[in-house]
Amino acid sequence: MRLDHYLVNNQMVRSRSQATDLIKRGLVLVDDKIITKTGYDVQSENIKLIQEPMFASRGGEKLLQAVIDFDIIFHGKTVIDIGSSTGGFTDCALQYGAKEVYAYDVGTNQMIEPLKSDQRVHLFEETNILDVELPTADMILIDVSFTSILPILNHLKGFKGEIVALIKPQFEAGHTFFKQGVLKDIKMHKKIVEDILDKTKSFGFSIHDLKKSGLKGKAGNQEYVLYIKDTLKEIDIKKMIKDNVC
Repeated sequence: MRLDHYLVNNQMVRSRSQATDLIKRGLVLVDDKIITKTGYDVQSENIKLIQEPMFASRGGEKLLQAVIDFDIIFHGKTVIDIGSSTGGFTDCALQYGAKEVYAYDVGTNQMIEPLKSDQRVHLFEETNILDVELPTADMILIDVSFTSILPILNHLKGFKGEIVALIKPQFEAGHTFFKQGVLKDIKMHKKIVEDILDKTKSFGFSIHDLKKSGLKGKAGNQEYVLYIKDTLKEIDIKKMIKDNVC
């Protein structure tokens, strides 16, 4: 049996994508040896996880960084999760006290079952967020791939709550880079992030903070966490980029 299938079938993880992530990150032991191939043929029952997953996906870990870095409070709040996928952001928000989560994704059958059947989760799959009149919420989370976050932020104009959005330069750079995999050019990163921050301000939002994500994308792409919130402090965008995009 494949190692990723073994982890799922034996309920060591909650989804195959989670199994793939743990294996590729070297967090699975077979006979006390680290195995990084998802298709490894398991002949032993001596399988161990070096690190138990906290959330439905690694996206939850990225959001956790924002919770810590930005002192975000979810308790009692209604949250919208755009690009919910398997549910990493949704899971993190709920674990940190969110009252309910409205989860949207263009895909289908991705969210893991414990979350899908959770009464606090309102799931809308096969849904383009640009076609949705959003419910009243306190916070919006954005984690999308193969598309820019700018049309989404433009769609959200007028929203007065908090927004946490992942900036993924490889998807902001255009279709050419989708196929090239990892976008390593830091100058291009800076240009892309500066453009997003400038346009975010032009949409009427206040940029509160920006951090380099401590956890890269699956292919190894560096990502950035943008925190939008009404703020009185003066933001020097160029300094913010210099300090975090490097």
